[in-house]
Amino acid sequence: MPCDVACAFLVVAVVVISAVVAADAGVSGADDAPSQVHLALGDSVGTSVVVAWLTKNVKSGVVQYGTSSSSLNSKATQAEDAESYFYHSAYGEDYTSGLIHFVNVTGLKSNTKYYYKCGTSSDGFSDVFSFITPPAVGSESIRINFIGDLGQTVNSSSTLAHIQDDKETFLTVLVGDLSYADSAEKSTKGHNCTQKRWDTWGNLVQPVFANQPLMLLPGNHEIEYNVPPATQTSFLAYQKRFKMPSEASGATNGNLYYSFNVGPAHIIMLNSYMDFNPDSEQYEWLISDLAKVDRKKTPWLIANMHAPWYNSDSHHHNEPEEVFMRKFMEPLMFENHVDIIFSGHVHAYERMYPVYNNKTMANATTYINIGDGGNREGPATGYFPQPSWSAYREPAFGHGNFEIFNSTHAHFTWHKNLYTENVVSDDVWLVRNSAISSSPYEHGLAHISGREFDGYAPFKKF
Repeated sequence: MPCDVACAFLVVAVVVISAVVAADAGVSGADDAPSQVHLALGDSVGTSVVVAWLTKNVKSGVVQYGTSSSSLNSKATQAEDAESYFYHSAYGEDYTSGLIHFVNVTGLKSNTKYYYKCGTSSDGFSDVFSFITPPAVGSESIRINFIGDLGQTVNSSSTLAHIQDDKETFLTVLVGDLSYADSAEKSTKGHNCTQKRWDTWGNLVQPVFANQPLMLLPGNHEIEYNVPPATQTSFLAYQKRFKMPSEASGATNGNLYYSFNVGPAHIIMLNSYMDFNPDSEQYEWLISDLAKVDRKKTPWLIANMHAPWYNSDSHHHNEPEEVFMRKFMEPLMFENHVDIIFSGHVHAYERMYPVYNNKTMANATTYINIGDGGNREGPATGYFPQPSWSAYREPAFGHGNFEIFNSTHAHFTWHKNLYTENVVSDDVWLVRNSAISSSPYEHGLAHISGREFDGYAPFKKF
């Protein structure tokens, strides 16, 4: 490895270690100060935020907050005692988590900066963090980060640093594969599989997601299911450690699938790894949710799932979760004019032109694969010949930023991690066909000024 690359990686690694140590320490001198602090939207309209954290022994907690860092005069109290969970691995690990706290801070004003700290006066508070609430539902504009397959590597740290440096985006969507704890697998050299990785990941992301809501869906690395006598509850850690606004959207399976409104967008979060056939609860919920969307208030309709329906990379190509979920649900997306579907799973970036039933169609849904957050398995570098519906593909780590300007125009950029630098490699305007006088189509998004790129030629494997 060249010296300049090694030095750059070393700098990032030092920053990550410092952040984890600081996050784990909490407030100086506290006996049981919060760690792994993170936020999520607490309802489907952006007027509440769930503050989550872990402690070792303290079961109670409060959030003190206000619009000034020196005047945290409002208080939200934990509704239920914090709980831990137990996980037994088939390979011998017995793990009991810390106590997991949730406080829903309600009645917040839109587009307002709040400061807060969490914990107890007797056992210690966290540092003071801040966040900005989303614009009101029906507002014209918003910026959202999209990432997938994040993990906890030096590359993950670069992605997080670039998100943290963006001072105009206050919400992130992560389309599955979070910590890569992989507790149902056997550890090997260089591939540690343990529930403890959930704790290191929680500390790693705290500097970013204690300061902006993180909206999640599960990937295959969140399943963590094994045969007896191992823990049999799929998605156990994912369900216990996070609280998404599922009930507000009529969903009844915890964090496994749900939706929410934010500014001008209705965002749907689906699960590739549970039943999705037409007789399933998830499918029936999706039909109900789509029927409730008010395109006058939320003209942008965005869906997300982990396993991509379209993908020209040779990795994770046409897996059952992709083929059959697409078979059952793609007609629903097309009939309801879903604008964009974001996915992960494949560790590379790819933007698709509007496509339906494997054919490029101007009035169909745009697909973007963003499973390049920085996981430990490395970039997915093998490609099939580029299909007509594939606009841009590149096997590198990074994240996406989606900025909506109004009901017809949005701007998407893909930010590649070039060592520690944040480089915009794909830059495209997504404009409704209905807003283009020369277009004969009412639906679908035109890709304007976007590059076409076939990936890194040396990495092709046909």
